[in-house]
Amino acid sequence: MKKNIKFSIIVVSLNTKNDFLKTVNSILSQEYRNFEIIVVDGKSKDGTIKEIKKRKRFFKKIIIEQDKGIYDAMNKGVKNIKKDWVIFLNSGDIFYNSKTLKKTNLIIKKNTMSDLIVGRNIINYKFKYLSNFDKINKNTFGSVFSHQSVFFKSKLFLKKKFDIKFKIAADFEMFKYLIKKNKKYFYSNEVFSISKIAGLSDKNRFLALKEFFLIGKKYNSKNISILTIKFIINYMCLLIKTIIKFFLPNYLNLLMLKIKYRNNIL
Repeated sequence: MKKNIKFSIIVVSLNTKNDFLKTVNSILSQEYRNFEIIVVDGKSKDGTIKEIKKRKRFFKKIIIEQDKGIYDAMNKGVKNIKKDWVIFLNSGDIFYNSKTLKKTNLIIKKNTMSDLIVGRNIINYKFKYLSNFDKINKNTFGSVFSHQSVFFKSKLFLKKKFDIKFKIAADFEMFKYLIKKNKKYFYSNEVFSISKIAGLSDKNRFLALKEFFLIGKKYNSKNISILTIKFIINYMCLLIKTIIKFFLPNYLNLLMLKIKYRNNIL
C-alpha cells in the first residue's frame, strides 16, 4: 500500500490580519492532518503578527522579516519545507472544503509519476465562479490556472526557486521552467481552493502582460514574432477593456464579468 502524503503549506501575509485568519482556519479544519504550516510575514503592522504569535503552536516555522515581494516570501518558506509536497496559500486563500487534503492525498497516491497536481479554483467575488483552467505547454502565453490550486513535489525546489525579478508572474515562469524540464503535470477536475478577486495580477494586469511576454521569450525564443503578435493583441484588448470598465457603472461591469464567466458561475 502506498504511503500517505506529507504536505507543507506555506502561508504568506503582509497586513492582512482578517484574511490571514481565514486561511489558517481553513488549513486547521482539514480532516487530513499530515501537514506542516510555514508562515512568512513581511513585518505586518496591522496586528497580523500578534495573531501569528497567538497561534504559534500550530506552525512548524514562523518567518517575520521584510522581503522583496510575494515571491521572495514564498522562496523563504520553501527553504524550510520538510514534507513530500508543498502548496502556497496567500492570505485570504482557503481550501475548498475540509476534505481537500484528504482528496489530494488519494490523487497523488494514484498518480505516482506526477510532479505537479493542478486542480480547480473558485473566485469569490460578488458571485462565485470557476477561474481559468487549461493545460500549460511551451506555447502558453499567460496564466491558465491558479497557483493556489497547485501542489508541487517539494524536491522540485531543490534546483530552482521563484525568480523574483518577475513581480507578478514568477509562478508562471516556474510552471514554464518545469515544462521545459519535462516535469509531469496531472490535471484534476477537483476544486482545491477558493480565492478572492483583486489579487496581485488583477491589480497589475499590464505589468503581468509584459512579464508573460518576457517569460515567453525566455522559454520559446524561436517564436518571437508569434509572441509579439500575441502581446500586441492582448495589450490592445486589455486597454480597451480597461477604458470601457472605467466609464461603465459598477453594475454593468459586474454584468460583463458574469457574461464572461457565464459557463463557470456556481
